Amino acid sequence: MKFCSSLLLSAALLSSSASLLSARDSTAVTSGDLVAEALQKNPEVRFYEAEIAAARGGRQSAGQLANPELNTELGGMGINGQKDGLVWRAQILQTFDFPGRMSLRKAIADRDITLAELGLQQFKSQLSNEVRARAGDVILLKRKEDAARSVRERLEALIDVLVQRDTGSVSALLERRILEATLLTSDRTLTDASKQVREAMATLAVLCGRGPDQAIQLSGAVTAFPDAPQMETLKQQAARTNFDLQQKRLNVAKQGLKIDLTKSERWGNITFGPYMAGQHAGGTQIEGGFAFSIPLPLWNKNKGNVAAEEARTQQAEALLLATLRDLERDLSVERSAYLAELDALSRWRPESEKQFADAAAEADRHYRLGAVPAATYVEMQRGYLDAMDSLIESRRNAWKHRMEIERLTGTALTGESITPKLTNN
Repeated sequence: MKFCSSLLLSAALLSSSASLLSARDSTAVTSGDLVAEALQKNPEVRFYEAEIAAARGGRQSAGQLANPELNTELGGMGINGQKDGLVWRAQILQTFDFPGRMSLRKAIADRDITLAELGLQQFKSQLSNEVRARAGDVILLKRKEDAARSVRERLEALIDVLVQRDTGSVSALLERRILEATLLTSDRTLTDASKQVREAMATLAVLCGRGPDQAIQLSGAVTAFPDAPQMETLKQQAARTNFDLQQKRLNVAKQGLKIDLTKSERWGNITFGPYMAGQHAGGTQIEGGFAFSIPLPLWNKNKGNVAAEEARTQQAEALLLATLRDLERDLSVERSAYLAELDALSRWRPESEKQFADAAAEADRHYRLGAVPAATYVEMQRGYLDAMDSLIESRRNAWKHRMEIERLTGTALTGESITPKLTNN
């Protein structure tokens, strides 16, 4: 009896756990929730955080003095006619950087920390942008799938009705074959739409750290299309907040510091410290004082390393200019494409989508009543699917271009949407 009770209790617990997991999987989330989940679970975030920790460790090392060195010598000395004795020498030497060199190393290490922090901010920004882009794509593709499914269900239900009231006439048979052919075509359309939804959903789930086959129920996610600012405004915004430009500028500044550091290295390091020496042969003698040394840059003036750092600075400046040029080009292309899609969407009235859906349903009802022929019915269903496909693709392209503009500028587009907002609520 105890064994049976344990089995029943285990089964109840497993059933409860399964229901909880199912409820958790079906819990609706917003795109903001998905962004937070992706930032928390993505393993690359820890990589960039480790880069920051490594850069801070380098900064700590750059501000530390070298350890002092203890040198000792021990020997013996013999003098003619005198008693042999011990000879010894001891000194402690501390190595100091040439004045200003430690400050340069600290400044370079500070730039490394800033670069690592920028890398983390850039990754988080791009990951957030990608998650929002995929979430919007899922919403739009779901609408396309829903439209294809509604047409297929109407056709399937209508064919079942025609089979039940088959009169055996040639015209009825031909109409039924037309509808069956249209059903097969709509099956293909629905299959393609469903595959696109599953692919977009799997990509979104993986970005959020979930399993690729785990369903995501979006709630409150909105695709909106505000007007694009002028090109000059976008360029000014990108010059301030684009992560690639900020990194290239920091690299140029860092190379300038490296040139100064390399020039100062031709003087080498300064060594200074006390020493003591003594001997006990023929009497005791003690000597003490200070030792000081610095290399003289007579032959090796470090010109080769200075020239190399100057060349790297020129490379960094060239990369900065190339990045700025490519950024302006990409902004121009994406803005033009975004405006073109907005122009196409502006030709759609806010009520057009609902009117086409109502017309497809109305054609089904009137065909059942015998008010419209099969050709009109089929053409209306096809027209509805073609119109929805065109509208959804225009919205997908506009959404993609909007997300790309936000990625290039490093900030979100603001303003009221100039086309109707779409939400899955």
